[in-house]
Amino acid sequence: RREREHVIALKATQDKNNMKKMLTDNISHELKTPIGIIKAYIEMLINQPDMPEKDRAHFLEKAQANVERLVSMLNDLSTMTRLDESGNSIPIKEIDFHSTIFTLADDIVKSGIIHGMDFHYNIPVDCNILGNEGLLNSVLQNLIKNSAAYSQGTEMGIDLLGRNDRYMTFAFYDNGTGVGEEHIPHLFDRFYRVDSGRSRKAGGTGLGLPIVKSSIITMGGSITVRNRKGGGLEFVFTLPCPRPNKQQADDDKPGQKEE
Repeated sequence: RREREHVIALKATQDKNNMKKMLTDNISHELKTPIGIIKAYIEMLINQPDMPEKDRAHFLEKAQANVERLVSMLNDLSTMTRLDESGNSIPIKEIDFHSTIFTLADDIVKSGIIHGMDFHYNIPVDCNILGNEGLLNSVLQNLIKNSAAYSQGTEMGIDLLGRNDRYMTFAFYDNGTGVGEEHIPHLFDRFYRVDSGRSRKAGGTGLGLPIVKSSIITMGGSITVRNRKGGGLEFVFTLPCPRPNKQQADDDKPGQKEE
């Protein structure tokens, strides 16, 4: 038994080391692309001091865009590291989910981040969940940005699918093209891209959906993704319900009457 446990422990350590190496290799590969582009543009600007102003402005804009992409990637890596290392210490409280979505809907329309798509929601006013406001907003914004960048649809939305004593179940959806079924199991993998060229052109870091999954799990829920029958993707996720306090639970028990 001790020998078997030793073998299992060694395998777990090896798997963990292999995962770290793969992640390190992926990070290195992803960082090299924007750094290489920035380096090339700067060298071009230095080596051609007489470059026409129009061309100079164009190359500076390209370099700036890749700097911003690099910053986004580092921010996302920082978020992933924080979730991995301190998931159990993230503060959780009761959140008015309807109010959160109501505010978000107004913000995304005004900001233009949904690129002309329509945003719908069907969340009742009494919809309270347990979660972390920062993580919840990160989940919603990443799902919205992902849909706006890649779905090629005309609308997106979020609905309450159901609830029980422990969880509420939601669906975030769009009416776009969806993805090939072979990609579905990998959409939450770090740095996974359905179309590498299109993803990089859209400014994606390859960490948006992994952050979504890690954030949902950290808040005590779960998430899956599937192609919708009517077209597009649907992310189904759960979040914990607030637990009633003892006084409320006692008041709700049947057969009790005031004297």
